[in-house]
Amino acid sequence: MLGKYKIALKPWEIPDVDLLEYEESEQFVSMAEEPIPYQGIMPKEDITIAFVDGVRRTEYALYLMDESGVSYEGAFVSLGAGAVIVKLGRLNQIKESMYNPVVKRYMVIRGVLKDIPPLGLGFEVRFVEDDLSKEINRIMKEELEASVAKKVAKGKGHSLLICDGTLSGKLRGTHCVGYIKTIKKLFMRKEDAYLLTHLKRGQRTPIIKVHYQRGQEEKERAEKYTWYVKLTDGEGIGSLARLEVFERVGLETAKHIADITAGILPILVSSVFQDRRAPQNLLPIKSLENFLRKHLGSYSLVRRQIEKLIYA
Repeated sequence: MLGKYKIALKPWEIPDVDLLEYEESEQFVSMAEEPIPYQGIMPKEDITIAFVDGVRRTEYALYLMDESGVSYEGAFVSLGAGAVIVKLGRLNQIKESMYNPVVKRYMVIRGVLKDIPPLGLGFEVRFVEDDLSKEINRIMKEELEASVAKKVAKGKGHSLLICDGTLSGKLRGTHCVGYIKTIKKLFMRKEDAYLLTHLKRGQRTPIIKVHYQRGQEEKERAEKYTWYVKLTDGEGIGSLARLEVFERVGLETAKHIADITAGILPILVSSVFQDRRAPQNLLPIKSLENFLRKHLGSYSLVRRQIEKLIYA
């Protein structure tokens, strides 16, 4: 029992719904440059890149049932976010490169329930209305990751700040670059799609201007510039990544950032034997994710603590 609610723990994980599936759309506006491939550049000066990412772990899926027999789905989850600072051309020690890791634990419930007693164990209760996995991702990205990114953005120790996924409106006012690993829809006219097949490793597409991409951004009218970078010599969209910045940075700044990302990101790609999400899951991001997962604590210990709390 949890207060007046019956509770059943389920051992399986909540499916990790890819947030991009909800965020990307075909809100194409126009090409902001001539429709030809553009060669990336490698800056002559030293460059430092900050990557921001997050991880999630389902401790237990659960169902709550009230006195009238109505059930609610939920989950105990642990979320982590942080940044890794990479200085190109130098040996980067993992311990020294990791910045500001944050770990939070939630009991997320779909629906609004009254009289839920304090849980303890550091789990904060959150009530959501939408798909459970989607809302867990939203909390991770718009709260944890956005908080880390803003702190990094205030510092002066990096030349480029790259955040995982499409840019949330929470990051407006920063020079964050959104890094979208999985391409589900193309922000490009069909007649220009040939550009993607003609790209070579280290090249990018022209800058493309796009409208807001989802409901919240529609309210905030967050328009962006986006482009695609060829990460490897492989064929198809599996060798590409999409990046974006807020339109307010200006077209010239967007071009400069796009050129640098096209020059730098291909040297940071992972291999299939290192990561099944290669090449898009860059080596610094993989290192950051591994670091954050360790900070989530012992999986078995957290589960045992939850079991004691629920079944005591």
